[in-house]
Formats: sequence, C-alpha cells, structure tokens
Amino acid sequence: MNIEVFDERRNILGEGPQATGPKNEQISWVDIMGKKVRSRNLTFGAISEFDTAEHVGFAIPRADGGFVIGEVSGPVLRDSDGTKHALPTRENADGYIPTQVVRWNDAKVSPQGDLYLGSMAYDFKTNAGALYQLRRDGKHIRRVFGDVSISNGLGWSVDGSLMYYIDTPLFRIDIFDVEERDIKNRRTFINFPLDGGSPDGMCVDADGNLWVAFWLGHAVRCYDGKSGVMIHEISCPAPRITSCAFGGEKLDQLIITSASEDTDLALFPKAGMTFIATPGVRGQKTAVFNA
Repeated sequence: MNIEVFDERRNILGEGPQATGPKNEQISWVDIMGKKVRSRNLTFGAISEFDTAEHVGFAIPRADGGFVIGEVSGPVLRDSDGTKHALPTRENADGYIPTQVVRWNDAKVSPQGDLYLGSMAYDFKTNAGALYQLRRDGKHIRRVFGDVSISNGLGWSVDGSLMYYIDTPLFRIDIFDVEERDIKNRRTFINFPLDGGSPDGMCVDADGNLWVAFWLGHAVRCYDGKSGVMIHEISCPAPRITSCAFGGEKLDQLIITSASEDTDLALFPKAGMTFIATPGVRGQKTAVFNA
C-alpha cells in the first residue's frame, strides 16, 4: 500500500489528526512538544499553524470554528481569532492538584457529543494519569477512571454502542459498553505482541474496523472490529507513528502523524512528517465539539 508525505513540516511529537470542512478537507493536528497546532487543506494545499502557550495534547475542532485545546493547565476553548475561554480542569474533576507533573495526551468527541480526554505523567510514571469526560456543554468535567499510564487511542463502533480505549503500556485495546453517556463493563478486546511497537492513537472506519498507529512499529495496522484479527498493515517511513484519521470528500484517505523525537534523521529523514495513504476503505467523519 502506497504512502506519501502529506505535510513536510517536521513535528517533534505529531499527534491527533482531525478532518473537518464541507468535504472533510481541512486536516489539523498538533505538535505536542513543539507547542503548535497545524493544518493543511487536502484540496488546495494551503497550510497554517499557531503556537500554544504550553505543550498541547490535542486540538479538537469546534462546530462554530476554533478548537478545544489540551494545554497542560487546560483544557481551554480557543476561538478562530485566538481568543481563549477557560474550561473546567483536572483540578475541578479531582478536587486536588496532581502531585505529578501531568499533561493531556489524546482526546476525541463521543457520538453523544461529550469530549473524552486522557492524561499522562511527563516521566511516564505508572498509573499517574486518568481518563476524563467533559460534557458537551463545556461546563462539567469528571474523572471516568484513574490508574492510567499513557492515555491514548479512543474510538467508537459505528452504531455508538461500544467505546475502544488504549492505555499504551498495557499493549492492548480495551472495550466498553456505552450506556447513554456512561461507559461500563471494561474488558480486553485485543492483546498486542510486545515486539511490534506500542499501540498509540487509533480511529475506526465505516465498517467498524480499528486502525491503530504503532510507536516504534513503523506502521498503522487494521484490526477486524469483530474478531480482533489483523487484516491490513501500512508500512510507514518513520519509526514513531502516533495516530491516524480518515479525511477527504469520500473519507477514503488516511492521514497519519509521526514524531521525530529521539529519532536518527539520517536513517529516517521523513520522521516527524505527516503522511497520507489510500487504504481502500472509508472512515467515519470527525466528531466536533459544540461548546
């Protein structure tokens, strides 16, 4: 399967691609450690970016423009003109300030419109992170569960009845039942071998199959949504592959982010760039936040 460079700007830690616009043509992503939110138009190639005040774990598009930004002390709403508005934070949810230095790492909007956002410790301390839910009105945040090490990939089944979740060091995908706006009955769906890279970000296609990026795995791999068996693999020209999302008018193009940190650029000159592939399937539209 062919893969090409979509955007040559090198990210220290590229993450969280999103596709918005009338034809799903406006692709955005973050460079977490570079403190940037970047975008490129899939149709016209126009690029843009803006800096963030802190490391930025995610940038979720809003329905009326702008983003929900996962700055370390946030999250915050950012309007299209750069104006920021405070949102409830981890301190509001937990009732205390974390003793560990913690940042946001990945987030997605559920079919119900709530934002699920996860955290991790800068020193990768085991169980220092958690998964949170910011209600779609932007006024209430709660801790869904703790004892998370590196909160990562999120996704939902096509009918919205199941949620998938990755805590990277566990080398697995867990699955939950969705009941109204809650998730219940956590269990393991896929266990990954330890020698294929670490599972990072993911997305779910229109057939209900899971596309998972593998850090130090040089690949995005697709798993059957019913059996968990691997059915496709996209080899990537960088070792640290971080996440993926479908875009384009037909939602048939897969945007793939990568990182350049701790990578020998002489061996992997495209590390940190953003890639594009056409895997022969269609994805689901990016869910935006309405607040």
